Amino acid sequence: MLDRLQIKSVTFEIAFNDWWRSQPGSFRESVTKSAARACFRAGYTAGKSVSERRFVFRAGRMRITVWATGPTVAKAKAEMEADFRAAKKGWPKPKAGWQLQEER
Repeated sequence: MLDRLQIKSVTFEIAFNDWWRSQPGSFRESVTKSAARACFRAGYTAGKSVSERRFVFRAGRMRITVWATGPTVAKAKAEMEADFRAAKKGWPKPKAGWQLQEER
């Protein structure tokens, strides 16, 4: 019993399908599945990050969204993400560092 693989988290599709099947027929007929999926995704994402807030930064052309407990941690995560994206596209890192502007 202990050597069986334990599922650590439920995937989004499984969670959405379980939720969709639990809704009454009148609701399923009045809302398209794609609209319900978009709304469910927002709640599912926010629910997974209960202790964290969403921060959005702009760095040049990039718009970077991170989940963090505070602004300092968010800025550090956004800088790492900007470095990763720049390296992936072959762009050089700015010598002065990334000028991150928080969007409200």
